[in-house]
Amino acid sequence: MRRRGARGRCGNLGVLAGLVLAAAACASDGPDPWQPVNRPVFGFNEGVDRFVLEPVATGWDFVVPELVQTGIRNFFDNLSMPVVFANDLFQAKPLAAGQDVARFVVNTTVGVVGLFDVASRLDIPENDEDFGQTLGRWGTPSGPYFVIPLLGPSTVRDTLALPVDALLTPWWYFVPGWVTGASRGVQLVNTRAFYLEEVRENREIAFDYYVFVRDAWLQNRERRVSDRRPRAESEEDDDLYDIPEDESEDAVVPEEEPGELLSP
Repeated sequence: MRRRGARGRCGNLGVLAGLVLAAAACASDGPDPWQPVNRPVFGFNEGVDRFVLEPVATGWDFVVPELVQTGIRNFFDNLSMPVVFANDLFQAKPLAAGQDVARFVVNTTVGVVGLFDVASRLDIPENDEDFGQTLGRWGTPSGPYFVIPLLGPSTVRDTLALPVDALLTPWWYFVPGWVTGASRGVQLVNTRAFYLEEVRENREIAFDYYVFVRDAWLQNRERRVSDRRPRAESEEDDDLYDIPEDESEDAVVPEEEPGELLSP
């Protein structure tokens, strides 16, 4: 029975891969051809966030100490390490996979089941991989931008990759469903609490918040797929403002513009 189920899942993955390739043809007119559908879904998600998630996260941030919030975030980051490890192997990154194992072992033991990020203090790099990034590294087109109800920004490729990451999560196989659901709720509220001020600022400065979130998310996702770091990009941007010494006296210093803020 299990072997048949495995064949069935492989067959489904083949169908999903075909759907990704077919959807790529729809993106010839830009990354967001489904905007007429995406905008109402985005508006729905914004309403849920403003009237439900944000107030709950605000209360959470007021009641729960920052140290505890950080520990909860570290705990869930540590739980996601098997998924990161598997996708590093899929992308033929043995060094990164070894780092994942080292981080998981150190933080699970010395870090008390992941509550303390001891691995970072030991300068063990932290990687961030998922099957959507793996498909991107394999050359699979992202397909159109797609806003998922309650889940937020995605693409066709990343949406179809979600079930694979779920299958790669070992806890799902022996933890009751209600425990998984409750833990996801705690993780969501705790994560949202970290970005309360940032999201408010982004909403205030954005001329069109839908476009702001879409472009920021797509740029961030492209960086992660290509393994480019925002810090390196910012250093390249700084080079644009370098003025040769022989021209510094006559040069006009441009006015400072606000930097780009990424919405979570």
